[in-house]
Amino acid sequence: MKNIFNMRLTKNYAPYRLFGYATSLALHGGNSIVMFLALRGDIMKDPEIKTFAALQWAYITIWNVVFQLAYPCLGILCDLPTLLEIKEHGLIKQLKTYREIIFASIILPLGVLISLIFWPIYLYDRELVFPAFIDKVLSQGSNHIMHTAILLIVIWEFMFLPKSAPVSHKINLIHTYGCYFSYLVVLFATHHRIGAWPYPFLKLALGTIYFPIIFIGVGITVCLFYLAQWPINKLVWGTKQNVKENKLKR
Repeated sequence: MKNIFNMRLTKNYAPYRLFGYATSLALHGGNSIVMFLALRGDIMKDPEIKTFAALQWAYITIWNVVFQLAYPCLGILCDLPTLLEIKEHGLIKQLKTYREIIFASIILPLGVLISLIFWPIYLYDRELVFPAFIDKVLSQGSNHIMHTAILLIVIWEFMFLPKSAPVSHKINLIHTYGCYFSYLVVLFATHHRIGAWPYPFLKLALGTIYFPIIFIGVGITVCLFYLAQWPINKLVWGTKQNVKENKLKR
């Protein structure tokens, strides 16, 4: 009964999710083009901007932009057949299952992590995480798309994607930490190659006990964000589900 109810809700909310996917693609796609064009021409003669460009893939925000572009494409593949009332094949059902895994394990915890950690540090001292020289190529509008809009997009998807907590969180956490450790490999490899860190606070913490604590703390925090979604998910969807099931029993 629960699965049938979730399927009905998934179908009913498909237009809202598609709106969210289109919004995410428009925001991040447009912003990516703006950033690409900004890092061209004479501005690249600036040593700080040149280093910033070389460090792009060491920024977790850039990784998230890629996810924010790829995930809506997956979502559209899942929901467009539903909206057009096209019979679903086995592949579409598998994609829908994988969409839930990717959202729960990467999109949600990463988006929440970036937004909730970036802004407190930025407001305290932006030079620790987003130095003022970056304003030469990235506007505050771009900054808000990458660090504020992502949270709103995640909340939107969370509210319109019915899902049940997995019996085992093993697969989801493999995705979560697979992504995190992959990022760490790129981060340290980039530092070895260029000799610079994407975030100034890492340079300040290097050589102190705070350096490993930062990475351990992030690893724990992203797990907490992952786990926190399930009681909230139950509160949002479980109550509605029980109400509907009671009506069906009558």
